[in-house]
Amino acid sequence: MLSAAALALVGVVPAVPAAAGPAQDATYALGAFGYDQGWRTEKHVRVLADVTRDGKADVVGFGEDGVYTSVALGGGKFGPAKYVLAGYGHSSGWRIGKHPRWVADITGDGFADLVGAGPDGVWTAVGRGDGSFGPLRFASGVMGSNGRPGPLGIQLGDANLDGRMDLYAFSDGRVDIALASGGGGFAVPYLASAEFTADRYDFNQFKVANIGGDARPDILSVRYNPGFTPMSTLGRADGTYGASQPSVPSADGVFQVGDITGDGYADAVRFGSDANTYTGRAVGTGTFTAFGVGVGDFGYNYGYGYGTSSQPSPSLADITRDKRADVVGFGSAGVVSAVSRGDGTFGPSRKVFADFGADRGWSVAQNPRLLADVTGDGAADVVGFGNKGVFVAVADGAGGLA
Repeated sequence: MLSAAALALVGVVPAVPAAAGPAQDATYALGAFGYDQGWRTEKHVRVLADVTRDGKADVVGFGEDGVYTSVALGGGKFGPAKYVLAGYGHSSGWRIGKHPRWVADITGDGFADLVGAGPDGVWTAVGRGDGSFGPLRFASGVMGSNGRPGPLGIQLGDANLDGRMDLYAFSDGRVDIALASGGGGFAVPYLASAEFTADRYDFNQFKVANIGGDARPDILSVRYNPGFTPMSTLGRADGTYGASQPSVPSADGVFQVGDITGDGYADAVRFGSDANTYTGRAVGTGTFTAFGVGVGDFGYNYGYGYGTSSQPSPSLADITRDKRADVVGFGSAGVVSAVSRGDGTFGPSRKVFADFGADRGWSVAQNPRLLADVTGDGAADVVGFGNKGVFVAVADGAGGLA
């Protein structure tokens, strides 16, 4: 990993994507955060989050020796990468899959802060609004990652709707919540649910998302005893959770969540083992409609499609500024998108960009590709961490990229 000084020197008919696509190359935006600068997907977390409160997502990297940031300048450009914090790094013991790290607002001031669940507890650093952060703070000694039954044992969600992200801790037989107290700290945890036990639930499948009748985060889970059943548990006004209920009429696979209808509820999206993408619309009671084909693309296709060693799993993001999540896939020949119709289905998939695919040298093992609004126009753009550094393609608002 380069030091700060060194960094300163580098400045429902199956739809088939069109064979012929645009010839654009992604814009080379920054000579940092790439494979050639020492960043590794198995060691170093890279995320996009607005740390300056200007509506544009910035780059935040948890590197070998600490945290680096690069502030979005607009138009798909970024400022120089800066070393901002000696913490959360691989060299100090933080590991992907064991110690989750987030960039989220825990103070309610609109600036993204840093939160990490280490083996000994939770550490925070409050955002200053300029791409830097205050000192590390040991915020909770009982919400650490050690002893959790699964890698998703600690998650964030605004349990009391005060604009600050709180901590959810899943362990055998209980869910504890620690409310953000402001200033980067958390209150003493309270017991929110005793529903989930390791002998009945898959602790690798918990999600915290709003699927119910209000804005409160609900809990999605998978029960395997008796039988495989996706479940949901609705949040109550007092911050606790009631009994779980089956969330979909048919139990046929684990799914992602995203608001594909624009009603404010997270819907169910499952990328099939065949070629299809299946969707279930949230109905506002903590359940979803039965899965149906949303678009005839983006599936695993029995090892030849998305979610393989050459093509990453598809992403959900609003690329059209209509508040509905669309599907974006990074195929071997480039970027493919399908725009949400608002009814749980998507328009035909189409190839919209010729870069970011395996044919251009992008590797699942080496080169993460993320979606976030880096221009501030409300549409998610593509940011790829290539070998040379950061590459960008800006959304055109109609499902395409430029």
